[in-house]
Amino acid sequence: MHKVAAIFALLVPACGDPADPTASWLPNDGPPAMITGHAFVFGPNTAGLTLGGATVSVTESPTVTATIATDGTFSIEAPSGGPATFSVAQEGFYPNQSATLDITSDGIAMLGFQVPTHDTVDLLATLVRVTVDPTRCQISTTVSRAGTEPYGGDALGVEGATVTIDPPLPASSGPIYFAYGEVPFPDRALTATSIDGGVVFTNVPVGEYTLSAAKDGLTFSTVNVRCRAGVLVNAAPPHGIQQQ
Repeated sequence: MHKVAAIFALLVPACGDPADPTASWLPNDGPPAMITGHAFVFGPNTAGLTLGGATVSVTESPTVTATIATDGTFSIEAPSGGPATFSVAQEGFYPNQSATLDITSDGIAMLGFQVPTHDTVDLLATLVRVTVDPTRCQISTTVSRAGTEPYGGDALGVEGATVTIDPPLPASSGPIYFAYGEVPFPDRALTATSIDGGVVFTNVPVGEYTLSAAKDGLTFSTVNVRCRAGVLVNAAPPHGIQQQ
């Protein structure tokens, strides 16, 4: 009996932690596909800041990297054949991650990043009375109108849409919608999107989620995200929630 228990104890760690949702997020092994996009600095008091020189990587294949140009553009060849996520890392900026997208041989164009500084994240957390939990992630997206410009722009949102996340979260985590203004800001008093279209869910447990939007008479795309500890998952236009 003791021998059986000992063998079982050795086998369990080798199988991995079944409670770890990231264990199934494996790298793709298909031919490289071209991904192109643009990384923008998000937030107030960021004049003069740039993401030039930052690293963009395939999160599931972290050795696959590229450097963002001084104008914010980038291109990276990512393994195709399944879902993948992309990350941007730069000193002074909060770790940023895209939505999780299906990578085919056609690649992806116009992958956008809206990357805040640590100071911007601290400011937004103060506005919504949240202490950022480094063991969880923050998830944001924009509910954008059909036919909006690549990467969005000013007042691109669908006003009056409600956003849900599945699996659901406690009400304290959101949705928290962004009020429209010269600098959009999250406002817990809002019950639906403003014309800004932005929404955030705070302190989300590690795992995989689907974001959806609803408004009478309209249909929207859904967005899949993989929440990793300590990152902001920003499903930015045009690969966020979009009117169809």
